[in-house]
Amino acid sequence: MKIILLNMRIGFMYLIVSVCICFQIQTYGQLRLDDIKMEQIQQRKIRKYIACLIAENKHQFSDIHPSWNSVKDLSPYRKNEINFFLNDNLEDIWQGYLSANPSKSWNGKNISFGLLLQKVPDNIYYNHDPVIKVDTGQIYFLNLKLLFGIYNLPVAFEIIKIDTTEKVLEFSYIEGNKSSGVQKIKFLDIGSERTKVIHVSYYKSDSHFRDKWIYPFLHKIIVNDFHRNMRILLNLKKIKPVYL
Repeated sequence: MKIILLNMRIGFMYLIVSVCICFQIQTYGQLRLDDIKMEQIQQRKIRKYIACLIAENKHQFSDIHPSWNSVKDLSPYRKNEINFFLNDNLEDIWQGYLSANPSKSWNGKNISFGLLLQKVPDNIYYNHDPVIKVDTGQIYFLNLKLLFGIYNLPVAFEIIKIDTTEKVLEFSYIEGNKSSGVQKIKFLDIGSERTKVIHVSYYKSDSHFRDKWIYPFLHKIIVNDFHRNMRILLNLKKIKPVYL
């Protein structure tokens, strides 16, 4: 009986040690923010932004969190909406937006793509790296060029929802951004091979002046650049924005 109990204890201890070793191997195998090759990021402000995240002890990708989730009330947030009308059918437009390479869709006159982090499975994509599709858990780092490039502002957001039934895409600014909130892009079939794209941003910061005067201007620049790029990638003849 003593021999059986001894063998059981040894077996139990072996199991615990094995689990710990496997966990350590898995942890060590995960990519971290420290693994980012800064020299492959063109934008200085994005490199500085990521360095600040690391200095805040955010090393794992999972340490980065969106600033908004579905349980939060949107009433305290300001709202900014822009509608677009595309001459193509809903399904092709939807699939086109989901399959677009971010280094092309988020590169334009006023914005540039710097880096993409994928939480699950963990991966790092630099500018011009092929990305198969837009997916939840992706964190985008962009650079907004203002005053003809004299001033640059880094922006980061995470894809938090892709609803294939309702045709809705949601992404939230990450914690630590100048603004917090969520942007929602909804696609609607309006008949005659035409699609309406509703791009709504809910946002707030610690500055009333910024929220009332600066953010709407910046939002318009980023959104217009993005959807203009998508028009080109989808090979559409024109895109008509309507500001609300």
